[in-house]
Amino acid sequence: MRILLSNDDGIDAPGLAALYHAVSDLGAVTVAAPDSPQSAAGHGITLKSPLTVRRLRASDHAGGFDGIRVDGRPADCVRLAIRSLMPEPPQLVLSGINRGANVGINIFYSGTVAAAAEAAMLGYPAVAFSVRSGEGEIDWPTVARRCRAVLDRLLPAMKPAELVNVNIPSLAQGPPRGVHVVPQSTAGLTDTYLRHIDEEGTERFRLADEYGFVRREPDTDVVSLSEGFITVTPLHVDMTDGRRLRALRELNWPALP
Repeated sequence: MRILLSNDDGIDAPGLAALYHAVSDLGAVTVAAPDSPQSAAGHGITLKSPLTVRRLRASDHAGGFDGIRVDGRPADCVRLAIRSLMPEPPQLVLSGINRGANVGINIFYSGTVAAAAEAAMLGYPAVAFSVRSGEGEIDWPTVARRCRAVLDRLLPAMKPAELVNVNIPSLAQGPPRGVHVVPQSTAGLTDTYLRHIDEEGTERFRLADEYGFVRREPDTDVVSLSEGFITVTPLHVDMTDGRRLRALRELNWPALP
């Protein structure tokens, strides 16, 4: 199996190395990842400037794998790898393991999910992996083993252009209570901006690290993950609202000039 592996925490991230070693027995793994952290980069791609790539040898890289360092965003890495860097197209694309959960509407901001979504847009099956970060260091090999266990169950059911988002609960919560296949929560965020005025009177705002959700929606990724379950959420890149589509078609549309 030909596998493309990317992330948004950057090619030096321990989660990327852990996922590589967890899946390397499945086939030939190509790693193409950003040269620097791209958290919350969303689904942007680079249009106006060239993308620089640097190929790394396993002996040069802390993590023990060959990889391609790209000075772009997560979606850039996946698109460039598929279009130009891989000798043959991948049969599976994996993104992660991200440090920090990607659930609820945070999915829209996530570079981890964007990398997988880019692959799905190009017609390849893709899975995004994240782990909820708690206190202390993350035991990446343990998290990676749990990701691999989920992947082993998903692989027989994955089809071209399918996209799945997987989140692992914090290890501080103990072993996972199980696996919940749940929808994405649509609850809004309760975040704040920190205001600062410098000596010259320039006003600056920085998004605070802490945030929450305005409500708890049962049987969704946000709640299930907080309760200690691994969450598996199928996504799709078609953002059409079918209900509104039908309603808008029923409007009396006149001939417009």
